[in-house]
Amino acid sequence: MQRYLQQLLDDIDTALKNVSMPFIEHELSVHERISADEEELNLPIRNLCQWTGITQEMLPPAAMLTDGDVHEVLLAMKKMLGAYNCHFILQTEVPEALQYETIRQNLDQDVKVMQWFDGFFELCKPGTEHKKCVLGEYCQCAFYEELFSGYANEELTAEDERARELEIELQYIRRKYGDDWMKYYPYHLDKNYDDDSGNPYNYGLEDDDENKDDWWRK
Repeated sequence: MQRYLQQLLDDIDTALKNVSMPFIEHELSVHERISADEEELNLPIRNLCQWTGITQEMLPPAAMLTDGDVHEVLLAMKKMLGAYNCHFILQTEVPEALQYETIRQNLDQDVKVMQWFDGFFELCKPGTEHKKCVLGEYCQCAFYEELFSGYANEELTAEDERARELEIELQYIRRKYGDDWMKYYPYHLDKNYDDDSGNPYNYGLEDDDENKDDWWRK
């Protein structure tokens, strides 16, 4: 198995180093940038397996691999997917075996070849019932549905909308980071952390020159 895995990792690395962006005739400049809606209108489509040369059949089921093997192949696959602008993104902590199986079982998918904006790996097939995908209890769709449940679509004042955003964000970071959630506290949404002029907390990004002692100028 180890010999096969090394060959697999070599194949993934080859795919990573030989990304071909189909249908792109020339390198784009910033002056040619278009909106996301405009790009969506004429996006070329490629089958991810055909594009990368890596197929589901090449990836052994997680049950056949050690935790170390899963970790190594998962990292390689994530890096490869990112190079093809098909990023594998999760919003909650998910065991690596489930992450790997999600990629393996959904690798044969058609993807939009994005030039200006980020593309993302589809975690399940369209129409899959929540928590019935490979991720099971870690289903990302169910996570967002639960996160926003109970919030009606209504007109809010700017202050009320900010308060709601804070409430939702706190729910999110508590679920994602557990006991470490305070490290990611959204100070910019909490009015109690605004400065004396009512400006949102800026994470220390203010102009340092404004805080320097300028006695010598006077």
